[in-house]
Amino acid sequence: MKIEKVLESLDELLSGWGITGQDWVFTAEYALRLLEYDVGVRERHFTIQVDKAKIPWEVGEALETHPPISSKYSKEYLRFQEKTGFEFDMVPVHPEDFKRKAKYTVLYALPNGKQIRVQTPEGGLEELEIILASCTEKGWGVEKGFRIMPSVEDEWKALLRKGEIKLANKFEKLIKKYRHFKEAKKQSVPRCFIKVKEFEGIVASKGKVRGRVNIILDPEGKRKFEKGEVLVTVMTSPKFTIFLKKASAVVTDEGGMLSHAAIVARELGIPCVVGTKIATKVLKDRDLVEVDAVNGVVRRLDY
Repeated sequence: MKIEKVLESLDELLSGWGITGQDWVFTAEYALRLLEYDVGVRERHFTIQVDKAKIPWEVGEALETHPPISSKYSKEYLRFQEKTGFEFDMVPVHPEDFKRKAKYTVLYALPNGKQIRVQTPEGGLEELEIILASCTEKGWGVEKGFRIMPSVEDEWKALLRKGEIKLANKFEKLIKKYRHFKEAKKQSVPRCFIKVKEFEGIVASKGKVRGRVNIILDPEGKRKFEKGEVLVTVMTSPKFTIFLKKASAVVTDEGGMLSHAAIVARELGIPCVVGTKIATKVLKDRDLVEVDAVNGVVRRLDY
């Protein structure tokens, strides 16, 4: 499905939640693609920023938010994923900050005539500066900063290709300022993954179980999956449904609280730890593991 059609479905979904086209902004890589910047994208995943005051459930101070478990919002979000094949991160923004962001957006007309707000490269630059500075000052860590750096460089190259030299120069200064993330990342990666006994991720659905690992990288490979096994993969999609219904727990390399794996695991009531980064590299088929989705830890029991 083309991203424009996905956004029409998204606008319809958000409108049903009382979030109008003026209350959210389409951001990051897919937004730049929409504005005809040839940047790379994380396939079938995008980000929106939403006026915190307009979100119809309690958000708190979370950096990302997701529909409450078993709520109508959660069920509608899951239907959106199944219909479009896309998932999205929803970032709550304080109302005053949201107003400030508006000057870095443009209106984009969808095929159905509806208009949405799309973040421009200037807005992306401001966001990146804030995030990378926070990685340094608040101890968010090398890992987060490193993940952001490739997209910064990609946007910089896209600006150069379009001849937007002034803005490209600003991006270049940002790249130079935070270049150290790359070197720090190299030093932080374990040399031998096989020696990792336990690793951490984000708790997406609480619980604790023990089971045998079954790594599924290609859901269309029609691989055998026994009921009660622990599903380990990079990231799930609607094509993983048959495995998710049999799994006793789910562990993924990527994703967050709004990822497909997180939403489905909460609906099924099974433990889920996402965003581990290394699960598919550390584990192998038939490993006995404990998925502690209370503390966000996955342990190899036959280590």
